[in-house]
Amino acid sequence: MTVLTQIKMGLAVGCLVIAAGCAQKEDVKPAVNEPAVAVSGVAVLPVRSAVEIEDGLSLAEEKMVREGVQVMNGLMKEVLAGKSGLRFVSVAQTGGKEGVVSNLDAARRIAAQQGCNAVLETTLSRYVERVGGDYGVKQPAAVTFTYKLYEVGEGRVLCHGGFDEKQQSVMENLLTLPKAQSRGLVWLTAEELARDGLREKLGQCPYLGGQ
Repeated sequence: MTVLTQIKMGLAVGCLVIAAGCAQKEDVKPAVNEPAVAVSGVAVLPVRSAVEIEDGLSLAEEKMVREGVQVMNGLMKEVLAGKSGLRFVSVAQTGGKEGVVSNLDAARRIAAQQGCNAVLETTLSRYVERVGGDYGVKQPAAVTFTYKLYEVGEGRVLCHGGFDEKQQSVMENLLTLPKAQSRGLVWLTAEELARDGLREKLGQCPYLGGQ
């Protein structure tokens, strides 16, 4: 067998191997990630303050958190606007103080009234307004909140997360540069910081319309 014949045979075998590999890839179908729970609707509870469930806050901190709750309730509607299947629940509809839902049975009752099978709870534990302006502050804004989305049948948690940030200058922490650039390199108000946090965290939950 000549060298040229050996080369031709080698190329032919290589083509067959490649073709077989391509055929195998075409037969493989991508896996489809189905939602773990079918959500018919989400009852969005009023934001509650940690003042009702935690001790140790000063009077000034309590006042700021209570004021922040009102701001956060408005931001929730803004950030979640256009998402299908959401029902915003008022404080009066919860039947509890400041909208606090004490147990799973209460959550089931509220969800049933709203025609939903999931509930979104958000708790605000820090809300500090900045002291200063866009380009210089004596005190930066700070916001801390957690959220939990759960189905009311068994109480299974579908999504959860938290946001905890006291805005820093780029000089204090170079790692904040990308985020600072996205925010326009200015000092945010507490409302702006809370909006940013809600968009980031709630946007990570597929049940709330995230990717």
